[in-house]
This record gives sequence, structure tokens and C-alpha cells, in this order.
Amino acid sequence: MKALLEKSRYLVLLIVLSSFVATVAATVWGVYETVQVLITLFTKYEDASSAVGYFVQLMDIFLMAAVLYIFTVAMYELFVDELDLPKWLLIQNFDQLKTILSNLVVLILAVSFLKYFLERNDPLSTLLYGLAVTAVAYALILYRQHGDSHH
Repeated sequence: MKALLEKSRYLVLLIVLSSFVATVAATVWGVYETVQVLITLFTKYEDASSAVGYFVQLMDIFLMAAVLYIFTVAMYELFVDELDLPKWLLIQNFDQLKTILSNLVVLILAVSFLKYFLERNDPLSTLLYGLAVTAVAYALILYRQHGDSHH
């Protein structure tokens, strides 16, 4: 049973493969959207605020690709084998992974709010959306600080 459980860690390769495919798909999507934005900017330029909105949307897509990539390499490193990566990307435990991912989620929330802010003209809904984003970001920050205080 012990040998079976020790070898079963390689089942995580299914997770790694799936999330790697998702990373590639998100990256390809981001590249496609970048081309579409450039075409739009050069053929149907409206104004600076719409251009900013397009670029914020691109940041959102590429941040999601980054989250998927970090998750992919972390799962591989935690369960399968070490990778030759920059030091900031070396993840030795789930707490480090949760910290990095929660930081990225907060960043994605901030970008999402900026996108919402640029697209909406309704101050009340923008305020409520901002409060919701703030609450989630604050909860993630508290969660991270709580986890850090126990180590």
C-alpha cells in the first residue's frame, strides 16, 4: 500500500497537464485579443478611454494566464520533481502557493475593478462593485497574514 501511495503522487501529472493546456489556451487567447485590439486601434480608434479599456482587458487575460502557469509549475514542483526556475517562482509548500495565488487574485480583482470603472457610468453600481472587490481582497490579505503568523 505504501508503494502504491508513493507512486500515486504522479496522478498529479493529470492536473499539471490539464492546467498547462489551460495556460497555453489563455496565452493564445491573450495573443489573439492583442492582435484584435491592435487592429481595432489602427482601424476604428474611438478615444483614449476605450483604448485604455482594451489594454486593461488584455492585462486581465494575461494575469489569468500567469496564475495558471504558476499553479501548473507549483503542482509539478510540489508533487513530481524540481524545475529550473527563477528563485521567486520556487514553491516549496502549499502556503507559498496560496500566498502567490492570493496576491495574483488581488491584482486581478484590481484590474477587474478598473475595467468595470471604465465601462460603467453608474456611480452606485461602481461603488458596490468596488466594495465587493475590496471585501474579497481584504479577506485574502487577512487570510494570508493569518497563515504567515502561524509559521
